[in-house]
Amino acid sequence: MTATSQATRPQRARSLQPGEMAQASVMAALCAATAIIAVVVPFAAGLSLLGTVPMGLLAYRYRIRVLIAATVAASLIAFLIAGLGGFMTVINCAYIGGLTGIVRRRGRGTPTVIVASLVAGAIFGVALIAALNVLARLRHLIFESMGANVNGMAAVLTRIPPLAPAADDLKSLFAAALNHWQLLILAYAIFAIMCVSLLGWWALSRVLERLRGIPDVHKLELSPGDEPAGPVPVRLHDVSFRYPGAQHDALRPTNLTIGTGEHVAITGANGSGKTTLMLILAGRPPTSGFVERPGVVGLGRAGGTAVVMQHPESQVLGTRVADDVVWGLPPGTETDIAALLGEVGLAGMEERDTGGLSGGELQRLAVAAALARDPALLIADEVTSMVDQVGREQLLDVLSGLTQRHQMSLVHITHYNNEAASAGRAISLSESLDNVTMVEQAEAPAATVTIEREQSGAPVLELDRVGHEYGYKTPWAKTALRDISFVVNEGDGLLIHGGNGSGKSTLAWIMAGLTTPSTGTCLVGGKPAHEQVGEVAIAFQAARLQLMRARVDLEVASAAGFSPHDHGRVLSALAAVGLDAALAKRRIDQLSGGQMRRVALAGLLARKPRALILDEPLAGLDAASQRGLLRLLEDLRRETGLTVVVISHDFVGLEGLCPRTLHLSNGVMEPTPAPTGGMS
Repeated sequence: MTATSQATRPQRARSLQPGEMAQASVMAALCAATAIIAVVVPFAAGLSLLGTVPMGLLAYRYRIRVLIAATVAASLIAFLIAGLGGFMTVINCAYIGGLTGIVRRRGRGTPTVIVASLVAGAIFGVALIAALNVLARLRHLIFESMGANVNGMAAVLTRIPPLAPAADDLKSLFAAALNHWQLLILAYAIFAIMCVSLLGWWALSRVLERLRGIPDVHKLELSPGDEPAGPVPVRLHDVSFRYPGAQHDALRPTNLTIGTGEHVAITGANGSGKTTLMLILAGRPPTSGFVERPGVVGLGRAGGTAVVMQHPESQVLGTRVADDVVWGLPPGTETDIAALLGEVGLAGMEERDTGGLSGGELQRLAVAAALARDPALLIADEVTSMVDQVGREQLLDVLSGLTQRHQMSLVHITHYNNEAASAGRAISLSESLDNVTMVEQAEAPAATVTIEREQSGAPVLELDRVGHEYGYKTPWAKTALRDISFVVNEGDGLLIHGGNGSGKSTLAWIMAGLTTPSTGTCLVGGKPAHEQVGEVAIAFQAARLQLMRARVDLEVASAAGFSPHDHGRVLSALAAVGLDAALAKRRIDQLSGGQMRRVALAGLLARKPRALILDEPLAGLDAASQRGLLRLLEDLRRETGLTVVVISHDFVGLEGLCPRTLHLSNGVMEPTPAPTGGMS
């Protein structure tokens, strides 16, 4: 056995790693998009500066070859769509972003930028002079065009008597410049490149400096490729972990052992350190204690460690199911794709477009891609929290038999009782020994919403025959909603549920005014919803993605639209969602999942919206956090008359908050069941 508690270095292979390739692809697309818009849209040239940001990030965080790959891809895309202008815009963005990122990463400053831009300007000037020497006809055409402009200006000056002598001086100066055009072009190139470089450095370096202050605390590093993988058995001896800048340990001193072939469930309350433990098992070195395993973690390598996260969209990279299964595998690796897909319940889907898969199917595809590495250790981090109940059952069926079908260990991080029960052993990271943090499952309530208005009170949301198609009136049109009609009154509580892909999120965006329905009308207070964005607040599934500021008080003030210096309003907003005033100065990345959701709610509620839409508010929360959030929302609805619409796959405890229920199936409202004993 060898102790592997020290940090592993990122793999320095010559070829691009899968993660680097994914980053280069995404950043290239962003840069190309901004370049195309800057060239095609009138008066939008200034937007080209935005293209320096993705290139700067690549240069700041990755190897030079990643920046080169992104530049080649972005320039080809921009050239094919926007011509030479788009191509040169991408090259300019890559130069400014690359220079700024490299200088920042190496800890240098403005003098380095000046020297580098001086050299770059000289090289560009010499290249331009050489090109004009070879292309003599082009050079003469350019000079004749410039001469015509000078003669025109001189003709204007001669018509103004006091300026008439300046006309001859202008012609003489231009003629002298043409005699030394090489020096003129060289000086212009150096001056222009230095100005552009310094301007880009001044603007972009501030962005990168701010990003440097936000640690990438959840980043996983690949193990060196020349060491044998051996992630299990693994033993943790008094292991604890504290994130940079934090005042408390995210994972308290922990001792545990995971043997070969074991299926272990990791449970615990939000903030108990489950995700942090996952990072340590996947290779992050602890801040104290040590980890013992027979070899390196081998993250992503054959026979090493594979990780499946709770957000399936962030793990699927291939556009075709079969391509995604083998994404990142070494060339020449033989993989039985059909057998892997059959094992996870996706038989016959090799040619399916990954963009058309449901949440549960995406998660099972992620499991198949993990199994393609033949891992010795598979870590599943709350993989069922974002999928519907049918998807959960299918995923659980797949996961529960993996250790019998493969020579591997499975660590399943979960909040659900039935998932923990399927494991051979459960380890709780909570201080309490009881099961109060575990989430129970309940059957979906029956639909109760009808087209007619069901309650007294002023209507807040009125939907009349709403339908929506993505790609409306195009050959790629895809129907998401059809003929949706209902009314939500003031102070009402409505639960919307349905399977993945049933149209719930699309309906939420329409009610919030962020999407205009293809057919029908959605009214907020009698006016079209899309004309009143902000009147209906929406909290997204992933609360972290909705938090845009680094600190709690800055986030609440920004979302609510008041000054962060107004401490009274900030503290009042936090108190309204049950958060302590001491959290106001805490960094967002130091909050638990439940705290993040409450911070997002604090900013939204401080804006006094007409209604609040919560998209999967209970996902990823332990039972105690779920109860606390539901109790808070029930109090707000009862005491302030807040109108609440909840979209959820979890139903335990929602009956008090949402007495009415709407069920969607394939974009259509399911009818309410007929009363027992009623007439047919």
